[in-house]
Amino acid sequence: MIMHKENNLDARVLVKQFGSPLYVYDAFKIMQNIKIFKEIPYNNKEICFATMCNNNPYILRLFRRMGVKIFVNSPKHLSIGFKCGFSPQEIVFTSSNLNDADFDYIIKSRVIFNVDSLGQLEKYGKLNPSSRVGLRINPLNIILSDNKNVFIGPNCRLGILETEIDKAFRIAEKYDLSLNGVHVYLGTNLMDINFFKNGIEEILRIAKNFTDLEYVDLGGGFGVKSRFHDTEFDMVEYGSMVSEKMHKFSEIMKRNIKLILEPGRAMIADAGYFLTTVIDVKERADKIYVGTDSSVDIFPRPLFYEDAFHEISVYEKNSQKSLNKPADICGNTTYSRDIIGKDRILPPVCEGDILIVHNAGGYCYSAITDFLGRLRPAEVLVDKERVVLINKRESLKPVYDSRDLNYAQVNRLSRSY
Repeated sequence: MIMHKENNLDARVLVKQFGSPLYVYDAFKIMQNIKIFKEIPYNNKEICFATMCNNNPYILRLFRRMGVKIFVNSPKHLSIGFKCGFSPQEIVFTSSNLNDADFDYIIKSRVIFNVDSLGQLEKYGKLNPSSRVGLRINPLNIILSDNKNVFIGPNCRLGILETEIDKAFRIAEKYDLSLNGVHVYLGTNLMDINFFKNGIEEILRIAKNFTDLEYVDLGGGFGVKSRFHDTEFDMVEYGSMVSEKMHKFSEIMKRNIKLILEPGRAMIADAGYFLTTVIDVKERADKIYVGTDSSVDIFPRPLFYEDAFHEISVYEKNSQKSLNKPADICGNTTYSRDIIGKDRILPPVCEGDILIVHNAGGYCYSAITDFLGRLRPAEVLVDKERVVLINKRESLKPVYDSRDLNYAQVNRLSRSY
């Protein structure tokens, strides 16, 4: 969906009101995405949004109102979940290399918990005997492609190997633990249904050994198309496939096993837009550099993911009339890799134009860093006739304030040298 005035996504009006750059989320599109997952025809299922993708409390509360639960991998996000009204049984926690304070917080929180290693299981058993816990599994018997977005196999650091499961059962018996769930995360932004199919078959084969099994958590990783002309991930086909396999698996286990899915970007990426204003245009022999008022520390997916591609359009300009050279869309720092989009074909642009960066809903604002020092933009949620400010724009403090105790202390310290 392209921004236009009829659906209240008028980029110029939003920028005038809330400043540039700006994150914009479309509540209706989020609800459409939720509906797709809810229509998966396996009744005993829970959809848990991955908070690492977007942890804005307004967004999380929207998910909760729509009956979506959450997946977290840190005590901080667990705390955010509680503040947003999620109950312990509406939160799944899975992580690695947890310290004693993490374990203490998780156990006291009484959330659904999956351990990542035999060491984690041993520690959990000592701290919380006679309880229930799931295992994150790393299946090895899957033919892997060279896709670097795959998170299983011998070169993946996460999860418990099938060869370690007998030890896990012994640790569980030692501490009277019920191993009531298996968890797997096959990868991220995967488009191949057959890969999901093979992964599900493998994890269900392993899960048959869990006599106390209550749930199978298949994680997320559902692909989001990057380019307008790409084919979308077929959620209907996936839903039909996973439902058929879960029904057969429940028959084998002689009880109704719960299915848990943990979508992140698939829920919100295409419901988000990043607006940035053109500040300067440099023309070179073979390229045009379009300078903006943003940077890769406040739109960080291109910084963290080498293969990240986001369509970029120029608001209110005809894309059929293009520049005669490819354009790099650049940030406003001296960092040489401060490039939001490379080699793009854009219509003629000039100072003051607004660029729309698409698929900005997930792993964008939540991944902002401070290393380039740009101020954090505001976030707004467009919901039918309303535009709601859900995160204020960061502003600069005065350069010097005599009432600032820390500044005064440092100033006195510097004079002592």
